[in-house]
Amino acid sequence: MKIQTLLKIIPFVAIVLLSPQSFTSSNTAGFLRVSGDKVLDASDKPILLRGLNIAFKDFKDVLGEADIKKIADTGANSIRLVMNYRDFETSSFEYNKESFSLLNSLLDWCKKYRIYVILDMHLAPGIQNPHDFVVHRERTYEFWKKKEYRKRFYALWAEIAKRYAGRKIIAGYDLLNEGVPPRKEDYIEVMNTAAKSIRSHDKNHILIVQEAFFPDGRKEILPIDDRNTMYSIHFFYPPQFTFFTTTRERTITRYPGEMVTSGDKIDEVRTEALTGSSGWRKLSISAAPPEGAEILMVNISSMRNRGAVWFDDIHLEVDGQPVDLPSPLVPNNSFEIDYPGINWDTKGSCITVTKGVSKTGRYSLALFDCNVHGSAQSSPIEVRRGQYLLSAWYKSEDATGDTHLSLSWHRKNVLKSVDKKALLEKIDYALRFKSKYNVPLYVGEFTAHANPSTDSVINYLKDVLDIMKNAGLHWSYWTYYSEYRGVGIFTGSSPQPVDPERLDVLKRHMQQ
Repeated sequence: MKIQTLLKIIPFVAIVLLSPQSFTSSNTAGFLRVSGDKVLDASDKPILLRGLNIAFKDFKDVLGEADIKKIADTGANSIRLVMNYRDFETSSFEYNKESFSLLNSLLDWCKKYRIYVILDMHLAPGIQNPHDFVVHRERTYEFWKKKEYRKRFYALWAEIAKRYAGRKIIAGYDLLNEGVPPRKEDYIEVMNTAAKSIRSHDKNHILIVQEAFFPDGRKEILPIDDRNTMYSIHFFYPPQFTFFTTTRERTITRYPGEMVTSGDKIDEVRTEALTGSSGWRKLSISAAPPEGAEILMVNISSMRNRGAVWFDDIHLEVDGQPVDLPSPLVPNNSFEIDYPGINWDTKGSCITVTKGVSKTGRYSLALFDCNVHGSAQSSPIEVRRGQYLLSAWYKSEDATGDTHLSLSWHRKNVLKSVDKKALLEKIDYALRFKSKYNVPLYVGEFTAHANPSTDSVINYLKDVLDIMKNAGLHWSYWTYYSEYRGVGIFTGSSPQPVDPERLDVLKRHMQQ
C-alpha cells in the first residue's frame, strides 16, 4: 500500500476509534442498546422493557426457576434483580462463589424463558442512602464519605462486567439505587467512574443511571459521559398511598379522590388507669362510633408514671371481623416487625419497643418512667358502622399515674386531592429530561400496595401505566414477592397472588 493512501486512511481510523459511538458499537450484535430515546433489540427494533422487581436474596431460600416462568407467563419481558453487595462480597475485593453460581443459574432460567435481566446494585458498600428499607436498615451511610467504599463499589461492578460481558440476556446494569450524595458533582463523578470500570471489561451492555436524591429532599436526573445509557426514576406518589410501609405519615387515600387523616376528636373511650404491679392481664373495651365519626384511632398513653407498663397482642375487631393494627394489611399487633410504616407511631422518649418481656413472640411495647407524656397510635382507620371491640394484654411494675388504652373517634382532616392530573404534574420533570436529552427513561420502581379500597389501587395503577405507555417509558413494578402481605404480588408459599385484580392490570399492560 502506498504511503499516501495510508496517510489518508489513518486519520479516518483514528476518528472511528475515538468516536463516542464506537465506544458502544464495537460488538453489539444480540445486545439491547440505546439509540436516541429508544432501546433497540437484536433485530434493531424498538423494545419497551416491562417487568417486575425481584430480590436476589429471595432466590436463596424462597424463589426458583418456577418463579421466572410465572413472570414470563404474565407477559413481562424483564426483571430488575435487586442485589445487596453483601451477597457478592465475602470481604473487601473478595467475592462469593456461591452467589455468583446462583446468579449464573438465574440468568440461565431467564434466558430459557426469554426474560431480560437488569442487575440493580440496590445496596452498595458503605451504604449509599439513609432510607433503604428493602435489604438492610442502617443508622448511618458512609459511601459518600470514604473512598474505600467507593473503590469496592467500582471493583464489584468491574467483577460483574468481567463475568457477564457476553451474556445477552442481561438488559443492563442499574448502577446505584437511590443514592443520596452531598452534591451533584459527587454523584456525577461516581457514576462516571463506575461507568469506566464497567466499560474496561464490557462495552456492550446498557448502563442505567438513576436520579440523585439529595439530603434536602430534592431529586435531579444527571447525565453522564456514556451514550449507551438509560436514565431512571422511581415513582412513589403519593407515598402515603402507594408505599405506606416506608412512611410514618399515615393517611387514608381514595384514588382518585381525597387523602385524609384524623381531624377533630369527637369522643374517646378508654380503659381505667393501669397502676400497681401485676403479671400479664387482659383488658378490653367495647364501643360503637358516635354520630359524625369518620376516623378511628387506637391509642396507648402514659403520663405521671414512675413505674413500667408493657403492652402486647393488641387486637381490634368490628362485629367480629378483625381490623389490622397498626396499619392496613400488615398486622403488627405484637410489635414483632421493625419497619417504619408497619410500626406504631410512637411519641416521647419513655416509650419503646423492647425485647425480652412479652406475652407472645419476642417483643412488647414498654413505657418506662413516663413522667411526661408518652404515646403510641395506630394508623387512621376508616370508621365502619358496628360494634368495636379492642383488647390487649398488659403487665405492670410499680406503675403510677395514668396509663391507658383507648379508642378515639374523629372527623376526617382532608390533606389534598390526588388524581391523574396530579400524577402527570409530579412526573413532568422526568419527561422533560427525556425530551431535552433524547434518552430513554425507565421507571425502575413504582407500586400501589394492596389497600382496603381495591378500587383505588386499580384506578391508580391504570392511570400510572397509561401515563408511562403514552410517554414510551420502560418500567418495573415493585415488587414480585414480599414477606409482607399486601406489598408483593405474591407472599409466603401461596401460589396465588395476594391481589389478582392488581396483577391483571399489570398483565394487560405487559402484553400490549
